[in-house]
Amino acid sequence: MPAAPIVRYADLPTQPWKNGKGVSRTLFSDSNSQGAWSWKVSIAEISQSQPYSQYPGIDRVQVALGPGEIDLEVDGERHRLRAGEQIAFAGEDEVSVAPLGTGFLALNLMFVGEHWDAKVSTTHDSEQECSIDQVKILVALNDHCQVGNDQLNRLDALMVPSQSRLSISGSFNLVTFTPSGENSNSKI
Repeated sequence: MPAAPIVRYADLPTQPWKNGKGVSRTLFSDSNSQGAWSWKVSIAEISQSQPYSQYPGIDRVQVALGPGEIDLEVDGERHRLRAGEQIAFAGEDEVSVAPLGTGFLALNLMFVGEHWDAKVSTTHDSEQECSIDQVKILVALNDHCQVGNDQLNRLDALMVPSQSRLSISGSFNLVTFTPSGENSNSKI
């Protein structure tokens, strides 16, 4: 039996961006029945130069997954991201992207900053624990990753169950959401 349900990237449907200029696949969110959320993790497909959707009041972190590089312009300031590099920006920032190759993917975190702090790190061959107030998500960075006895392919993901310990092998992006300050009991 799997330690936690695995989200298979290859099985996820594409969803249009809010501005209709690109597509992404949502791995996890705390979306309610009306579609409102306070955090969301997705993978964007960057196939052409295009503007990003704006999300006023939302904090964002983007991690380049490759292949190759992208040029990201945030409020007029240019940043080149290579696979594994990340950048944080506000949802209301004017952001545009230009891929420097084909097939570029990016891991995107969007979250309400007054409710959550978020970070992304890379982890290899480790034990992962999740406290009751955190949300931890593992995203496989290559084929042949393993969580317990379960095999994951590149970009497959799972949420670490609260108050549990998982043994992982391979390379993963570890996304961690932690309640921020006095709003730690708040939801949407």
